Amino acid sequence: MSEFLTRYPRRINLLKGLSEFIQHEEIQFDHLSLIVKVKKEELVKTLFAEGFKKVKFENKKPTQIGSGFSKQLKYPWEMHLRLLNLQQGLIAIKAEVEISRRYIQHIGSVRVPVVYEIESILKEHRIEYNIWNEKLRDYITHIVDNYQIKIEGPKLHAMPWKLMIVACSSLLILYGLNFLRLI
Repeated sequence: MSEFLTRYPRRINLLKGLSEFIQHEEIQFDHLSLIVKVKKEELVKTLFAEGFKKVKFENKKPTQIGSGFSKQLKYPWEMHLRLLNLQQGLIAIKAEVEISRRYIQHIGSVRVPVVYEIESILKEHRIEYNIWNEKLRDYITHIVDNYQIKIEGPKLHAMPWKLMIVACSSLLILYGLNFLRLI
């Protein structure tokens, strides 16, 4: 069984001078996003250089710019990233790690938002960013400490969609031929 380890901010300082505590239950609501002020084309070029690919089928968010992006991580994980349009030429980046779309277990899998993984990509490509907290409606100036998050992979080996389709189709054909008494 594979696991994915990450960190998520717990205690933060805000631009307003306040100090806040993000509750563990709030992590799933993914209130944090990285805000950049670059052209979409430059950001997309950076994502492709880092191994991301466009996602064909996804649930789009209301302010999402185009299709999302995904990057295969260590089996069975993938990172799913969305670009969201904000006013004044700003782009918000939201990302999460989940079981890859290649596997049936993707449907009911646990998803965990990630910040530091995207932050490292932006730093590497020298793209300036700020971390925005949607709930508090303010920028984060300093992260004091983090939650350590570990998500477990599926208990059974991840089952590829393609293999399942071939197996189900073969069974359907065999049962159909048997029903028609051709075999």
